[in-house]
Amino acid sequence: MRVLVLAAHPDDAEVGCGGTIAKYALQGHTVRIATTVVPSLHDVRIEESEAAARILGVEHVCLDIPPDEMVFNRSIVGRFDQAISAFCPDLILTHWVHDSHNDHQVVANATVAASRKNSCSLYMYEQTIPGGITSCSFRAQKYVDITSTIEKKLEAIKAHASQMSLHGDWWLYGIRGRAQYRGFQIKKKYAEAFETIKDIEL
Repeated sequence: MRVLVLAAHPDDAEVGCGGTIAKYALQGHTVRIATTVVPSLHDVRIEESEAAARILGVEHVCLDIPPDEMVFNRSIVGRFDQAISAFCPDLILTHWVHDSHNDHQVVANATVAASRKNSCSLYMYEQTIPGGITSCSFRAQKYVDITSTIEKKLEAIKAHASQMSLHGDWWLYGIRGRAQYRGFQIKKKYAEAFETIKDIEL
């Protein structure tokens, strides 16, 4: 299986679904994280993303769309079309369409639009932590047991040292805590949850 993870910024993929990414990689699937935009500390955050990808055992690429061009329009959908066509995924993981961050919403909407004609499954991971208040509720429809990969997920997040210094250890506490909550819901120690746009059986 080929899995494409579309994320707005460095660290979004790891926070949103790093355990699932690591699990798919360990199972022998081909996984690529595609970061859309680097809003600050460009070279530093690219290096951190590459380090995190190595920890997870996956490939990382950056679309490098300028921050001021992060608008949902025909141009950005075209960029996503290209990224998807170049990789030919069986499964795409992307941001939740109701995430409170504008860039995350743009990525989610562009992903849905760009995947309208292909035959791959599409799931949305939960709003990344930290995140703002949103008027919508995430509908957890698919769960992945990440008990075996939670530590790898957290290790990959720690590779984003610039963000660790910004957010502190409480960032990791929140991420682990949500994974415990989702795990509790399915009688596992840790899990990640997804909302389904389309689920195509391979």
